[in-house]
Amino acid sequence: MKETLELGTKPIGTLLIRYSIPAIIAMLVNAIYNIVDRIFIGRLVGEDALAGLTIAFPIMMIIFAFCGLIGIGGAALLSIKLGEKKYHEANRVFANTLLMGFIITATILILFFINIEMILMIFGADIDTLGYSKTYMQIILGGFIFQMLSFIFSNFVRTEGKPRLSMMVMLVAAIMNIILDYVFIGLMGLGVAGAAYGTIIGQFSGLMIYLVYYFSKKSIIRVSLRDFILDLSIAKSILSIGAATFLSTLGTSFSLTLLNRGLLEYGGTAAVTSIGAINSLYTFFVMPIIGITQGMQPIIGYNYGARNYSRVFETLKKAMWIGFIFSTIVFIFMELFATFFVGLFLETGSETIPMAAHGLRIFILMLPVLTISFMGTAFHQSIARGNMSMFLGLLRQFIFFIPLVIVLPKVWGLTGIWIVTPIADGLAVAVTVIALLKTYRSMMHEYKGDTNHEEATQTI
Repeated sequence: MKETLELGTKPIGTLLIRYSIPAIIAMLVNAIYNIVDRIFIGRLVGEDALAGLTIAFPIMMIIFAFCGLIGIGGAALLSIKLGEKKYHEANRVFANTLLMGFIITATILILFFINIEMILMIFGADIDTLGYSKTYMQIILGGFIFQMLSFIFSNFVRTEGKPRLSMMVMLVAAIMNIILDYVFIGLMGLGVAGAAYGTIIGQFSGLMIYLVYYFSKKSIIRVSLRDFILDLSIAKSILSIGAATFLSTLGTSFSLTLLNRGLLEYGGTAAVTSIGAINSLYTFFVMPIIGITQGMQPIIGYNYGARNYSRVFETLKKAMWIGFIFSTIVFIFMELFATFFVGLFLETGSETIPMAAHGLRIFILMLPVLTISFMGTAFHQSIARGNMSMFLGLLRQFIFFIPLVIVLPKVWGLTGIWIVTPIADGLAVAVTVIALLKTYRSMMHEYKGDTNHEEATQTI
């Protein structure tokens, strides 16, 4: 309880450090084990196998989108209820989020298992990559419930003021995965199946830690069986808040599918392998920004629920500055050492390396300002402005990226595909800035008589 109440009293900088650093570490470690998967596969199994994992990645993004729909939506609503001191309603939010997680997981497993080959071929698998993709996805789907529950609990414990617990769980899962990659792929020669087994066993290990935490009654949440009765109003709120994350992740999946197809058409398997390496690097270096974003969300949600708007805007401002400085440093290093970074995933002397390095340098051109897009969407989720967060979630992928990836390659071929991402990112950032200013003015007008209004206007 003490950790939760401190969200409304401790200095914002201190809270951001406390919540963001564990989230950043956890995210980086999580990204590292995904990178290790691809390094082991690319170097020990072959580039076709790495391309197979690249084809499977958009499907995994769809699955992960459902985790975000429930986990982010439930955690944001829980944060607001705790800020309002409505603890009974917080218990019901917790229970309903878990119930919805089980329902969605069961539905996904049925649909995907029945149609796995057809789905993979739709997403770009061919005769060289289908076997690798299918083997990997069947195992990952079998352990999807571990991922769903772990993601939900990870967001919940951060909301309760326990960011270090979330970090520890992800560390355990990642270290377990890396060790098992070495055993299953390096020693036992299980290939892509070994990578998949390592992933789900790692996730299961982390889930066990969360279950011990909740069953030991260390959480401020106290649920009863009646809390698990589906409440349609709570379910609607969770889905409304989580929709932005869902749509953004779903859009990423569709965009990557179109990207993979375009790369296959204009650059062959080597281009698909290149984007596999690029996406792994991009994900790794974007994870700290997402960690900062996750760190700010409980602070914003709690203070919004407590009607302390000066702290809401101070949190957003400081988080954005930290994210901008970090992403600018990363951008400089990746531009200067692109060949080295992509070479980690490919065999020494591979002809794919120059193509991948060229693609990486173009792909990340908007990285320094991408913080605005991530945090703008997360901010609107945290204050339960579902419509705006949903619009921002749709913006980059569906409104900008998909039309561009269809049109630009017809004009500039492979280069046209590489430049789609920075153009879409730049347009999304511009619109997000406008949306944030509009929301700020709206909140200041809406709460014109609130005593926090004067303080808020001084901090933004």
